[in-house]
Amino acid sequence: MKVPPEYHGREQSFLKHRFLTEYLRSWAHKLGSRARSGPQRLWYVDVFAGPWSSADAELRDTSIYIGLQALEEAAQTWRDTEGVNIKPGAIFVEKDRRAFARLQDFLRQRQGIVETHPFMGEFGHHVDGIQRLIGSDPAFVFVDPTGFKGAQMQFIAPLMKRRHRDVLVNVMFNHVNRWKDDPRQFLREQMRAFFGLEDSDLPVGLEEPELLRLYRRQLKLTCDIEWAADIGVPHPTIDRTWFRLVVGGKHPKVLEVFRDAERKVMGIEAAVVREEARVRSAAQPSLFSAEETAGAQEQRYTRQRDEDLDRVRTMLRERLGDGELTWQQIWPVLLEDLHLTLRELSRACFSAYKAGELLVSPTPGPKRRTLLEADLISLAVRDP
Repeated sequence: MKVPPEYHGREQSFLKHRFLTEYLRSWAHKLGSRARSGPQRLWYVDVFAGPWSSADAELRDTSIYIGLQALEEAAQTWRDTEGVNIKPGAIFVEKDRRAFARLQDFLRQRQGIVETHPFMGEFGHHVDGIQRLIGSDPAFVFVDPTGFKGAQMQFIAPLMKRRHRDVLVNVMFNHVNRWKDDPRQFLREQMRAFFGLEDSDLPVGLEEPELLRLYRRQLKLTCDIEWAADIGVPHPTIDRTWFRLVVGGKHPKVLEVFRDAERKVMGIEAAVVREEARVRSAAQPSLFSAEETAGAQEQRYTRQRDEDLDRVRTMLRERLGDGELTWQQIWPVLLEDLHLTLRELSRACFSAYKAGELLVSPTPGPKRRTLLEADLISLAVRDP
């Protein structure tokens, strides 16, 4: 994989946009199936649209272009394969006047089937207008601030009340981590608003895992959603988290799509991207290709995956402590915390069954290697 020149020096944004592309493309194709029963509108809502730092005349290195492209691809695919009618729409919010002017120019000149609605101003000022436009339609909401101010959870919540709504939030971890313990009152207030804390303050001294668990918990509570998960996006040349992408939604399929995209982008592509960035920043170029040296340079995702595979059986025992559950009741709870695909998780749990640690009903046939949604699962030996 080659990182486009417009992303050189900001490879972390390339990885973020690759993840957005994979997730949004899958989301749009899945929700597009609703058009089989009649015309269906799908919305992409980008509430910190920019464009920022774009070096491409067509804005191909922005979430604006990515959102429009994903909706058009889904609409075209369903039209060509099944003749169904998807009506894609996109909403873009931007407060910076220069960026908004560039956004407007781009949308005026762009040819395509997506109905676009640009909003000038703060995200929070346009929540009601956005909701009036999208009504009860399926919508994907992308929250990608340049820091944390203006991305209050209370603004996200009204857009997530309906069914078929997914949200992807870029928690700018490098910024949050820098200011999270600052005692100044205005920063404490901004942190409370960002984390959806009404009366209580953000606890001091939280490390990265605890911060993200708190954000996910508050996102679920504030936005009335069932499931939330996150991944880390590292800096291209420093072993440090730059972004944390947090997904939320009402259906457990959100987690399956999220972990599949994580595996593809962070588990496969990130290694090559980071190695390319390292070579470009080095005084001497590498004698080997980025693909050849990526494995040695990028072990972050692999370490996390191996650690989580080791945690599966302990988490299973905890989940099954009160009796039998269906696989459908088990896997979403585990996948929220584990950086595994659903297939990997299912195989790991099936291995526990083969090892005699679980009972599965009905008994799987000899060719089975994974669990099914309706399988009833219980512990073969209860913990004392």
